[in-house]
Order: sequence, then structure tokens, then C-alpha cells
Amino acid sequence: MRTWLQIIVWFTVIVGGILGILHLTVVELWTVPGDDPLLAASIQPTLRAGDVVEVTRHGSPARGDLLRCADPDAPGRFVIGRAIGHFGEVVEIRREMILIDGRREPSPRACPPVTVRDPRMEEDVDLACGVEDFGDMSFFALRSPDHPEGDLKQTVEADRWFLVSDDRHVHLDSRDYGQIDPRTCGHIVFRLVGAAGFGDQASRLTIIW
Repeated sequence: MRTWLQIIVWFTVIVGGILGILHLTVVELWTVPGDDPLLAASIQPTLRAGDVVEVTRHGSPARGDLLRCADPDAPGRFVIGRAIGHFGEVVEIRREMILIDGRREPSPRACPPVTVRDPRMEEDVDLACGVEDFGDMSFFALRSPDHPEGDLKQTVEADRWFLVSDDRHVHLDSRDYGQIDPRTCGHIVFRLVGAAGFGDQASRLTIIW
């Protein structure tokens, strides 16, 4: 019995040490804040305020990655968006759909509509949900087919990425705070547990990337 107890203790110490090293050098556990209603709306349907996620500390972004970056307008806070366009590319948003250098590859797949609270108008909005493919990533994106926001066309500057919210209608992305220095960003790769707790099977232990 004593031998088994020693094995369990040593196993716990070793695993804890490995996890500690990973936390300090590779990944960080981060809880999506719930005090910014616009951020909370913009990250749907992929994430929700209160989700506990793993964020990489190093590495270069790839197209389609969901990034957490330093908020250029609020020191000490973060923004979340998809890495869509990089240096020299022309990003267009037409009727809340994304084109890169004039090209778009629509997916035939769809997902159920989502109702999102728009804090700008203080009302609920019903948004269409579709699947988008960028790079090696496939993810859900929301838009308003009936009341889309105005179009945009912008060339990405050197050493910058253009980020777009998964909620294209109630957004908080490069349309709002400009293009982002990728050195301030980490890649959100995994959701450990959702805002509703570990009992929510649909959101726990979820691969984001």
C-alpha cells in the first residue's frame, strides 16, 4: 500500500511539474472576460464570456487562427479575432462576407441561426450561421443577410494582420481598432471548460483551432 502511495505522489509531482513548465513556457490558461458586452457578442458562436481556454505564448499566426491580442486601445486588456489577411493582401468585406485579393471560396455547409445581444443597439438580433474555410481552418461565422454593415476594402500593412470577428455583424475587430501586430498575439487552441461549467459537455475539452 505504501509503495502505491509513493507511486501516486511521484506521478502527481511529475505531471504537475510538466504542466507547470508548459504553463510558463508554451501555453497559458485564460478566462474570457465577461465585463465587455461587445467582446462577448463578437466571439460567438465559437466562444462565450467565461470560457477557460489555452493560449499559446509563442509562434507565428496562420490564416484562420483565432487569436488573442493585446488591445491597442486599452493597455492590459485583450481582443479576440480571426487572422484573415496579412502583408500585401487586400481584405474586402462585402455584405459581411470576407474576400482575400478578390477571391472567396464559400462553403455549402451551414449551422443553425444564432440570436446575439447587440450592446450597441441594446436589442437581440437574429443572425445566419455558416461554415467558412480559411487556410487549414474551418469555423462558424455569423452575419446579417438582411441588414449587413457597410462594405470595406483595405490593404494589409507590413508586419500586421487584419483580424475579423467570428460574429461579422456585432463585431470587435480590425474594422474597429485597426490592423494588429502579431507579436502581441497568442493562438487560442483549446477550450478546457465552458462558461456553464464542466457539466456542459458541448463546450468542455473543445479544440478551437
